[in-house]
Amino acid sequence: MRAVRTFNDERLDKMCTYCGDKHGTRDHVPSKILLNEPFPENLPIVYCCDNCNQSFSLDEQYFACSLECIIHGTTDIDKLNRKKIKETLLKNKKLQQRIENSFIYGDNIKVFKYEEDRFKNVITKLAKGHIKFETSEPKFDNPSHIGITTIGSMSEQEINSFFKTKELEIAPEVGSRGTMILNFYDDVPYATWEDVQSEVYQYCIIQNKKSTHVKIFIQNYFVIQVVWE
Repeated sequence: MRAVRTFNDERLDKMCTYCGDKHGTRDHVPSKILLNEPFPENLPIVYCCDNCNQSFSLDEQYFACSLECIIHGTTDIDKLNRKKIKETLLKNKKLQQRIENSFIYGDNIKVFKYEEDRFKNVITKLAKGHIKFETSEPKFDNPSHIGITTIGSMSEQEINSFFKTKELEIAPEVGSRGTMILNFYDDVPYATWEDVQSEVYQYCIIQNKKSTHVKIFIQNYFVIQVVWE
């Protein structure tokens, strides 16, 4: 990602991105378990407290491993691609079995019944981290909507709408990273897609007068949208 020097209010960096308490550590957003090695330079980092940092760990592991198994339709380690996920499941047979038990088999169909609370916890964390990293302003309340689907289940019109750059009604906080990377067309600011790791993880933040949207695209497969209204 592009390294950008920010000039935001430093008081905003003295609190946990997720709960508002005094921070004690830093957190990668997205977590490295969602990325492939070698990791990109200049990974997004936000401040957080120790409690939040530890509380997300197991859910992020479940989330990342589930995504890989959904893509390949199996928990068979030999049929998975991502090295980190294969290593994790080899060490954690209980997690592997838990994910395997989430596959539901029917008449010529196979679907995955993910643990909704754990998925929402990780997705909310990702969205809050991206907002803080780009705009410098934390968002502590929970989103009003979380949607996750696969790109293969979307129509061409839905795909175009998801990836289309949108005009910003509200500019990011002055001095924030978001103000440094704005794209302008005819003097109008537009939202920017950030490529954390090519073909692995991208995100985009769109701020309107009445809502904030965070779009995330993972492994060229999962389409996620988080909305605060």
